[in-house]
Amino acid sequence: MKILVLHGSKPSKNSSEMVEAAEKLGHTVLAGPTSDVSSMISSDGSRFWLGRDEVTDFDLCFLRSFGPGSTEQVTRRISLMEHMEVAGIRVINSTYPFRRSRDKYSTQYTLQAAGIPIPKTFTTESLARAYEHTQEMVPVIYKPILSSMGRGSMKFDDTDLAYNAYKMLDRLYHPIIIQGYIKNPGRDIRIFVVGDQCIGAVYKYIPEGHWKSNVAQGGKMVEEEMSQEIIELGFKANKAMGLDYSGVDILESEDGPVVLEVNAAPGWQGLKDATGKDVAELIVSYGVEQVE
Repeated sequence: MKILVLHGSKPSKNSSEMVEAAEKLGHTVLAGPTSDVSSMISSDGSRFWLGRDEVTDFDLCFLRSFGPGSTEQVTRRISLMEHMEVAGIRVINSTYPFRRSRDKYSTQYTLQAAGIPIPKTFTTESLARAYEHTQEMVPVIYKPILSSMGRGSMKFDDTDLAYNAYKMLDRLYHPIIIQGYIKNPGRDIRIFVVGDQCIGAVYKYIPEGHWKSNVAQGGKMVEEEMSQEIIELGFKANKAMGLDYSGVDILESEDGPVVLEVNAAPGWQGLKDATGKDVAELIVSYGVEQVE
């Protein structure tokens, strides 16, 4: 089978492992930045290239990132990936569910519509409204609309400090997304779903003196016994987002479990260390099964 692996400007360890896994399974693999893919449309049909290599006849594409770029550039890449799907190349994760999961605003209303518990979330482009709602909700978490690994998220216990940060964000034309802070027991949960399987259920322990559990921020993943309720919530969130595979982050609140995020391009280094599983091979094998 011919397989594409598309990543951001540079390959991550995860995307490199995906290439290695596909090659080990005997497939032909090309990898590169999504921005390096070109296309042609004519009355004769559609053609695609990664760099100078034509990939029109490829069977499967693993989309890991749209990559950095202007609004116009990223818009073209989203259309490009949808074009590949229309032309018959199986894309995992599918383009629009992938885009939706990258957008924290879109993620929240999609999960809420499916009846999945989420944090109270306020979005605005008004400094005045942001200040008013921060007063009502404090302590709060500010989250960038597009981010990963916890980067850029900020916790505020002081409304005026939050307002000063919002002013800077406003100057940079960033929308403001505020979530009510939910006290946790010193850990979050990651449920890693691939198709109809849970390949990993781990606790992410928060480093002492911090509030973020992301492994990239110093959190530690540990495989421990997990309730079926939590695992089923992970499956439900993955299905609501329309994803083939994802990392679902869940917080154990005083009122029950709450889904924080559903990551359509999750990293798995911490999960691999905690479980010993070859996550890349499991994802590639799942993708191949969807095409065969």
